Amino acid sequence: MNQDKDKLAALSERLIPVDEAAELMKIKKGTLQNWLSQGSKFKRVKVGGRTFIDGLELEAWLRTALDGR
Repeated sequence: MNQDKDKLAALSERLIPVDEAAELMKIKKGTLQNWLSQGSKFKRVKVGGRTFIDGLELEAWLRTALDGR
């Protein structure tokens, strides 16, 4: 039971609010919201009326952008 809680906590820590993600990406929040609406770039998770993206996906995207691929 405790392992399940730990797994859920680790998953929830990966969620980054859209406004913070946009700031990290150096883009406007509206641009990121457009990408999410179009179903491209990232998968979104909605919790309690707020939208989040996976921090691991964001990290991979940033690494690809920095590597120039």
